[in-house]
Amino acid sequence: MIRLRVPLIAVSLIPISTVALPVAPAQPISSHAPSFDGAYLSKAMSDFLHAMTSGMPGSVSITENAEIRENGKLVSLRDTVWRNVRTIRSVMTFADPVTGNVVSRAGVELPGGKPGYVSTRLKVVRGGRITDVELSADTSDRVVAEYVWNLDPQFTTGVPADGRMSRTDLEALARRYFHSLSTHIALAADFDARCDRYHSGQRITNAGGNTVEGGPPRTCASSLEGNPPWGPATEQRFPVVDPEHGVVVGITLLHYPKLPNQPKMYVSEVFKVVAGRIVKIDNIGLMLQDVPTLGFSH
Repeated sequence: MIRLRVPLIAVSLIPISTVALPVAPAQPISSHAPSFDGAYLSKAMSDFLHAMTSGMPGSVSITENAEIRENGKLVSLRDTVWRNVRTIRSVMTFADPVTGNVVSRAGVELPGGKPGYVSTRLKVVRGGRITDVELSADTSDRVVAEYVWNLDPQFTTGVPADGRMSRTDLEALARRYFHSLSTHIALAADFDARCDRYHSGQRITNAGGNTVEGGPPRTCASSLEGNPPWGPATEQRFPVVDPEHGVVVGITLLHYPKLPNQPKMYVSEVFKVVAGRIVKIDNIGLMLQDVPTLGFSH
């Protein structure tokens, strides 16, 4: 029996290493939930993670035609990365009642104490049934344990009312970012001067160098510019937009037409926005071969 050390709550971040509690069996979400709000969606995610880390994927309430993908490929719930997770060490959850999506980022411990970083998106309908399960899982040696096992509470901290953007403006900001991935022209005004981007815990910006992209020191804006080998960014989706917490979750398929075999990168990013500017970006970027689409077109 895997032990998940703390319960999960709506739009929250909890370092799980501080408390050890037994994992309760996953329970289906009541179809009589008082409202389809963030707490309702968060409970769906909490139940899902309990089931998957307890070896009970069969208890997850999915629809008959649910689409389940890990790193772009169709899989069964029993065959996902969660079957190899020993412990969830840290997790943050973002819910959007408008879209019915809930996303978690989980820093996990794999066999041998190896760190992994798993993003899970669920599309939930009333009655607690799940129509989409989308996993972006980085289990490579690039994952930085110090980061993913101690996720930054800034992401789940509320933004003061005078520093918030509307849903429309938040999504537009994220769309401009993805547009910059295609054009390599960044709008500097969209970024806080101290903005940082992390790739599975590895700091990409405002650092001497990194093993992900190489090259000279970069800012969030300059890292999009120049003549990088990527672009265009297709299949753009924004399943969670949360003005209260200044969070947008963006997903895209980034093409690398200049590289041999023309691979694609599955990009799953969480943007933290305060006073109209991006202050931090949490990215999971996975190079894929022979994956023509990320799916979820319905």
